[in-house]
Amino acid sequence: MRPLKCVLFVLLPTIDDMTSKRQLNQELAKVETSQPVSMGRGNWLQLERISYKDDNNVQRQWERCVRRKERASNIDAVDIHAILLTPAPELLLVVQYRPAIESYCVEFPSGLIDMNEDPVVSAQRELREETGYDVSLSEFDLVRIPLAYEPGLSNSCCYVAKVTIDTSTLSAPPAQSLEADEWSLQVISLPLDNIVNNLLDLQRSHEGKLIIDSRVYALACGIAYSQNLRLNTVGR
Repeated sequence: MRPLKCVLFVLLPTIDDMTSKRQLNQELAKVETSQPVSMGRGNWLQLERISYKDDNNVQRQWERCVRRKERASNIDAVDIHAILLTPAPELLLVVQYRPAIESYCVEFPSGLIDMNEDPVVSAQRELREETGYDVSLSEFDLVRIPLAYEPGLSNSCCYVAKVTIDTSTLSAPPAQSLEADEWSLQVISLPLDNIVNNLLDLQRSHEGKLIIDSRVYALACGIAYSQNLRLNTVGR
C-alpha cells in the first residue's frame, strides 16, 4: 500500500497585503476639550490655551492661535487651484510678501470667506481681485471638506476651489484689483510639465527672498508623481 501524499497550501500575503494600508488599526477616540482660555489678543488673532484628555484619561494642555471673528466656524478661507490652458496647462500662482516669515511666498490665490458668504462667491471674488481672471461661478468646483492649514499651531481650515481657465476665450487681458495691503502681490503661472523643477528654479532665481508654500509644493509633487507613474506604466 502506497503512503498517502499530503500537499500543504500556505496562503502567503500578496504584495498588496504587505504594502497597502487603507484603514486605521484603532478607532479614533473621542477627545474631551475644555473651554479655551484667552492668553492674549491682537487686532486679528488671539492666543488660546486649551485642555484635553488623551485616550488614557490624562489631562493635557496645548496652545493655539485663532482668528478673531464673529462666526464660530473654523472654515476661514478658500484656496483656489487654477489651471490655465495657454494652450499647454500651467498652474496659476501668486507671489506676495508675508511679514510672518519675513520673506516673499509663492502660494495659491486665496482669501477669507466673508460673513454669510458662499465660499464659491469668495473664490470667484478673490481670483478676480488677486489675478484679474473673472470666471463664472458655474466654472468652480468647490471641495466642501475642511482642510487644515497648520494644525499644530492653529484651528484655521479652508476649502479648495478648483477651476480651469481657457485663456483663448478671454476678451481682455486680466487686470488685478488689489487692496492697499496687497501692494506686493504679483501673478505668475508655471507649466505643469516639470512643475517641481519650475518651482525650485523660481525660488533659486530670487536668491533667498522667496519661500514656497508647503501646499503648493505638495500639489506640485503630486502632479510630478502622477506624470512619472504614467510614463513608467506606458514604458512597460
